[in-house]
Amino acid sequence: MQVWFRMRPAQGVAHVDVKAVEDYKFLNSSYVPVLRQLESANLQRFYFENRAENVTNDANIMKFRNPKYLSMLNHLRFYLPEMYPKLHRVLFLDDDIVVQKDLTGLWKNDMDRNVNGVVETCFGSFHRYAQYTNFSHPLIREKFNLKACAWAYGTNFFDLDAWRHEKCTEQYH
Repeated sequence: MQVWFRMRPAQGVAHVDVKAVEDYKFLNSSYVPVLRQLESANLQRFYFENRAENVTNDANIMKFRNPKYLSMLNHLRFYLPEMYPKLHRVLFLDDDIVVQKDLTGLWKNDMDRNVNGVVETCFGSFHRYAQYTNFSHPLIREKFNLKACAWAYGTNFFDLDAWRHEKCTEQYH
């Protein structure tokens, strides 16, 4: 990625920064609780050992047994304010996102101190919280609307100042 962007520099005022997880020394298991979990022997066994014994007919359960969820890359978005302490906003796009037009206008949006601007993906019952969350727990039922829209997780416009103010990383921990 670094070579590709060096050969094709960003145009205008855009800045592209390609780094590896290892470039961020604070991302270690002593600071990042989720990394401690990802490295745990029990979790590793859950994903990789005795796969035949753990087979289930429930496709919803099996999709969460995918080892891709062990990757720290799935959790990096929660550390963007620390990774980029001088930035105020970040556009975060997963690797499977296709940009079809100029996104410059995003930077002019007033986010009104909201932490995250996202793309809704609701079409009928598609991508509603009811599909992802167990609403049998009273606290969940009280705090979330089961008919509310989820969002395209791979497309996020973060206000890092609001993130820091709301202490989102600490809440994630």
